[in-house]
Amino acid sequence: MADAQGPRGAEAPDEEVAALLRAERRRRRTRARQSLVFVAIFLVVVGIGIGAAGVNRGWWEGPFAAADDAATPAPTQACPTPTTAPVEAAGVQVSVLNSTDRPGLAGGVADELTARGLVVGAVANAPDGVVVPGTAEVRYGPEGALAAEGLASIAPGAELVRDDQRAGPAVDLVLGEAWSELAPADVPLTAVVTPDPATLPPGCATPGPTSAATPTTTAPATPAP
Repeated sequence: MADAQGPRGAEAPDEEVAALLRAERRRRRTRARQSLVFVAIFLVVVGIGIGAAGVNRGWWEGPFAAADDAATPAPTQACPTPTTAPVEAAGVQVSVLNSTDRPGLAGGVADELTARGLVVGAVANAPDGVVVPGTAEVRYGPEGALAAEGLASIAPGAELVRDDQRAGPAVDLVLGEAWSELAPADVPLTAVVTPDPATLPPGCATPGPTSAATPTTTAPATPAP
C-alpha cells in the first residue's frame, strides 16, 4: 500500500508547478494586452492633439470646415439709402400764386424768394376755384422735381403736387390759407435724392419719398397755371 501511494504523492509538486506556470502565462498575456491598450490610447490622444494644433494654426481644414462654410451666409451688399443734396437757388424758376384773400401775400413772398437767389416768374392770384387750405402747394412737372423739392425745403408745410402732363422745369408756389412765412434766410435749399431703381442690388426695394416737405400727391385734373 505504501508503494501505491508514493507515486500519487510524487505527482503533486509537478501539478503545482504546471498551475503556477499557467497562471504566470495568463498574467503575462494580461499585462501585454494592457500595454497595447495603453499605447493605443496614448497614440490616439497624441493624434488628436496634433490634429487640433494643425487646425488651429491653419495647416489644414478641420472636419467641420465645409459644414461651417455652408452654414455661414454670404455677405450681402448694403442697400443704398436716400441722400440729401443741395439745390442751387438760381436753378429754381418759380411763379408765386395767392389762393387766399390776403392782399399782397404773393408779392411779399416773391420778394423774399428773389432776395435768396431764386428766379421768380409770375406773381399773381391763383385761378378761380383753386383753394389750398393748408400752408402751400408746390406744383411741378417731371422736369421740375428737383426744383420743387428745393423750394419745398424752405416752405415749411408745403405739399408737393406732381403733374406728369406739365412741361418744363418751372414750378408754382401756391400759397394757402395756413401760410405763415418762409424758413429763415440761412436755411439752404435741399432735395432728397433717391437711388435709381435700375442700379439697386437684388433684394433692395426702391426707397420711398423721405423729403422734409409733405409727401408728393397727384395734381388735380385742372391744375393751376
